[in-house]
Amino acid sequence: MKSRFSQVTILTLVVAFTSCGGGPTTPPPTTPVIVTASLPNGTLETPYSQTIRASGGVAPYKWAVSSGTLPHNVALSTSATNTVTLSGTPDTEAQALTFTIKVADSASHSASQPYTVSVVSEPDTLTLAPPGLSFAPQLVGTANGSQPETVTNTGSVPVLINGVALAGTNAADFSQNNNCGSSLAAGANCAINVSFTASQVGPSSASITITDSTVGSPHSVALSGVGLTSGTNATLSATTMTLPLTNVGSTSPAQSITLNNYGTAALDISSIAATGNFGENDNCGSSLASAANCTINVNFTPTAVGTVTGTLSVNDNAPGNPQTVSLSGTGGTISTFTGSCVIFNGGLCQVTQDLNNCPAGAAAQYTGTLSCTSPPGSGHRVDSSQFCGSHRQGVCIVN
Repeated sequence: MKSRFSQVTILTLVVAFTSCGGGPTTPPPTTPVIVTASLPNGTLETPYSQTIRASGGVAPYKWAVSSGTLPHNVALSTSATNTVTLSGTPDTEAQALTFTIKVADSASHSASQPYTVSVVSEPDTLTLAPPGLSFAPQLVGTANGSQPETVTNTGSVPVLINGVALAGTNAADFSQNNNCGSSLAAGANCAINVSFTASQVGPSSASITITDSTVGSPHSVALSGVGLTSGTNATLSATTMTLPLTNVGSTSPAQSITLNNYGTAALDISSIAATGNFGENDNCGSSLASAANCTINVNFTPTAVGTVTGTLSVNDNAPGNPQTVSLSGTGGTISTFTGSCVIFNGGLCQVTQDLNNCPAGAAAQYTGTLSCTSPPGSGHRVDSSQFCGSHRQGVCIVN
């Protein structure tokens, strides 16, 4: 039977402004990693939808376009999970638009991935299938069998192939050979055979980039694989977790951590427990198969205003047992955010919604007074430590 709770310990009261809202034995990163290494091109006035995925880190997540420009009429969805969707119907032609997608987890770790996407006026005459190659988990240093990527010229004229290259964070883990030559005849196809040899424990990602004479050049295909270590392994997606500011006596929304077994043998789990004002539930069971993972959800129920720390411990038969996560959380007052915020705009003020950064009902620890020269007027109580919106500084209104 797993132990779930231990004696609650209240540590020193701290009042603060708080926002709402290498080699074969190298362990995988505990910070998030965006594993979608490339995105396909789009076609003018044709619906476009692609999923971008991250591995590691602590849920919930926040996604954003950190630099560059998305194709016109294409937007990044709102997501608190490890996947996000880029979708829309592009209505403007564009060549080689560059932009960067950033994901931040709840432990204040982040990762970024640059992309290049073109929007062409007619369907691309060079097609690639499948849209990505994913390799089965394998022992570090062991080569996996190759997988083919088929390149087809659907047009009526030959396509010049200027280059086929590997790129991305773990490009050295992948190799390719192809029979495409320097030109691909109309209606013909060629094959790029890709192999994967993991150099590290955990996930690897890269992409194949094909430079050619079509309007959609360059074309990219995402590659992914997972390296395993001999025996058992227990890798947590993060080693620290900060739970959201929570009203005393209330329970915070759960945040999740992933337990991965990047080992060739099954992982035996004897217990998972959280100390202090923290609780956990999980779907890990007593055994985790090779290359499998499970989710541990942690919540926080403060008994006093102030900051509390605790530990999440996973007891198992892997090296480094027990695996631990340092937990922290702050108990707040009874004030809560409404989900609205005041945005400063040219010296004036306006009210807007920002439920991501100022979720309605979240605890507020500090209140002040803001005077505005335009609606909503003056005297609104606010949390002046908040930043509302992605472009202008603002403050969250509390009740």
